[in-house]
Amino acid sequence: MDVAEMPSHQDNVTRPLEGRKERAKSSLFFVIWCSTMSSEKQVVLLTGASRGLGLAIAKILLRGSQSVPPARVVTLARSHPAELQSLEKEFPHDLVCVQGDVTEQGDNQKAVDTAKAQWGRLDSVILNSGILLFGRLGEQSAADFFQVQNVNLLSLHLTLMVALPHLRKAPSGCGKVVFVSSGAAVANSAAWGAYNVSKAGANALARTLAQEEKGDASQGRAPVAVWAVRPGAVDTEMQANLRANSAQHVDSDVHQRFIKLHEEGQLLKPEQPGHVLAALALLGTRESPADGKQAGLGAQGAFVNWNAEELLHGAWQLPA
Repeated sequence: MDVAEMPSHQDNVTRPLEGRKERAKSSLFFVIWCSTMSSEKQVVLLTGASRGLGLAIAKILLRGSQSVPPARVVTLARSHPAELQSLEKEFPHDLVCVQGDVTEQGDNQKAVDTAKAQWGRLDSVILNSGILLFGRLGEQSAADFFQVQNVNLLSLHLTLMVALPHLRKAPSGCGKVVFVSSGAAVANSAAWGAYNVSKAGANALARTLAQEEKGDASQGRAPVAVWAVRPGAVDTEMQANLRANSAQHVDSDVHQRFIKLHEEGQLLKPEQPGHVLAALALLGTRESPADGKQAGLGAQGAFVNWNAEELLHGAWQLPA
């Protein structure tokens, strides 16, 4: 399930950078290093892959691109639509779809066990599952508020609990966790409270995870690189739902921004941020990409735009 985005948020949540050519060279060096660590395809666990952004990510992971090698994928999603079934037929040796609920620890365990049983490894996790239920804080039911937190935040911990032991042993030399975040993480629009809280919490989880998973060679533990990526306003079914059903909940100016984005053709194709997310999951490290001070974003659990300056060079963006 793809994640809604707040279009009113500033376009760049990271600082301007200098020395673009040097950073591009550094980024490409780490891309080459990471891709040569293992001759086998990397294995990625992807949640929320049944449609929209998640489905686009799955296609990029499986097919690769000019700058991203193809991977093997285990998906965890509640539904198993025709397009996902078609991908299974196209990639019978590289894709396994587990139908389940990210809020159930047993289903998360099944997905990880499937990756290990099928290919003997797990290199990366992309946490894409999410829901959006509108409601002003003084009116939204406790059940609805909890449901948003359960799917968007608490489930992340369940997935990580079962995945981390394997990410710490990633044959690629660096485990990767990519959180699909949102501008809502730093927004305050009315009726978005539950969603805002869940995404702010996810960002905090990403920062903490990066601090904890530095690796320990003496214990045979590989480091884990972590990012929280804001994908922008993406042309998905959820955006269509926002245009159709949010007017009675959100402020009128917010609803009109959703309408305007669609009418003026400003929504992103899922493949645009999808490529960045896939590239980080396969080629990112704790050192690369880096910020303006040459500090690795993956070592910070950084909250970064899909098209931030740090990601405009190297292998991250969708090739033209």
